[in-house]
Amino acid sequence: MKYDSPSADANELPVARPWALLIAYLVSTGLLYGFVTHFPFGPVHTIAPSALDRAIPIVPATVPLYLSYLLIMPALIGLGRTRGWLLPTFFAGASAAGTCLLFHLFHPTAIVRPVADATWIAWLQHIDAPLAASPSGHVALPVAIAVTLAAMRKRAAALFVPWAVSMAITVLTTGQHHIVDVIGGGAIGLATAFATLALVRLKVNLRTMGALLLEWACILATMRVAMALDAAPLYVLAGLIVASRQHALFILYHDATHYHLTRLRRLNDFLIDTAIGAPGLVPVEFYRPLHLAHHRHVGTPDDPERQFLYYGQPWRFRPLGALALARQLLGDLLVLNMARNMAAYRRSGAKRVRLSTPFYGAAAVWLAIVAVLVWACPASALAKIAALWFGPLLTLSVMIQKIRSMAEHSGGPHATPGWADWTYSWRVGWIGRVLLWPYHINLHQQHHRSPAIPWHALPSALAQAEPQLPVKDLVKLLWAGRSG
Repeated sequence: MKYDSPSADANELPVARPWALLIAYLVSTGLLYGFVTHFPFGPVHTIAPSALDRAIPIVPATVPLYLSYLLIMPALIGLGRTRGWLLPTFFAGASAAGTCLLFHLFHPTAIVRPVADATWIAWLQHIDAPLAASPSGHVALPVAIAVTLAAMRKRAAALFVPWAVSMAITVLTTGQHHIVDVIGGGAIGLATAFATLALVRLKVNLRTMGALLLEWACILATMRVAMALDAAPLYVLAGLIVASRQHALFILYHDATHYHLTRLRRLNDFLIDTAIGAPGLVPVEFYRPLHLAHHRHVGTPDDPERQFLYYGQPWRFRPLGALALARQLLGDLLVLNMARNMAAYRRSGAKRVRLSTPFYGAAAVWLAIVAVLVWACPASALAKIAALWFGPLLTLSVMIQKIRSMAEHSGGPHATPGWADWTYSWRVGWIGRVLLWPYHINLHQQHHRSPAIPWHALPSALAQAEPQLPVKDLVKLLWAGRSG
């Protein structure tokens, strides 16, 4: 089904590049699994076997079945690559695996394993560390997939349900996990499956929801590693990573402004305000009227970007000289431009924004999260968490977003040679996608032309041979060089 209308359900579309998705999943989870099984960030909690664990026999012949865990996601992709059910089942499985990995990152655990008296068991213990024990990802992943498929009544459940049961058994018969690990993994698998099914029922866009969760997982992992290693250069690097991921969250937030997260508007706003609106200090109720006005009046004196975003700043939609460009970017880094923007907005006589129930619900979620952090963390850790979030949010993230905004719109038709439009489209590589143009925001002309299309479908709106600016032109767009 082609995504060409607001009524289309993105969750019913087959995954466009399933094998690329699999590779991205394997690389990201593999790297994080390598960290948590070799470099625990914090004291390791040892889990001793219970009497029931000691009564379970070790069966060396079950080692190959235990290792078949590595084939679960490839098998899922192979069977579902052309099916509409792949997206929700992959989402459930990846969410379960990611949740377990975050548990291991923040609360390292290890099991006391039985003495290996068989060659296969000794070999398995040699290649598979006793760390990252509880909850068991070997159980969580297949349970999430199996329950999701079974609930959706798909034939593939006939394969994955017994596979999940086999995993729950073989993690015990190989001595790689204890019963408590299986219970924890099973609980996470069930929780992510039921959450996925609820999101599908509510027609929440799982591509966007998955991207939001991925960005938050990256931020949490970055903060955890930086705080565990506690070195000044790593805090600087962590700030850069967090700022880039905050920028990516705001791109998804921009997409949800058009109700692309779900057509249930109050749920859409609650989810996106929880994901970034509340912690990012920009309620969607404040941003949406400005952004929709930008779409209506792009490039005109009524465009909010011309009225507020660049108020009192050097940028005039034309390349700047070196000093003026430095002043522009330093103004963003030092929060001066943000203060100018807000002052201009207040002086404009704009109506006071009335926050809605969805925002208050999101704020309540974050108050609960902060309360848990205050209860669980010492003051020094709380200060570091706040600095790692709000420092990039108010400085580097603002500068990244400003550069992207400067790259989106021109000073008018033909202001850039060969470009007869107010709005640009950029041809970018993977570095540009990671740092400045995530989630196809480089196709900004296509977005303005078809705002009803969500971010993941924007490439389909790019006409064949349609012009795009190369990344190297960004410097010329921003900097006038010696002539400026």
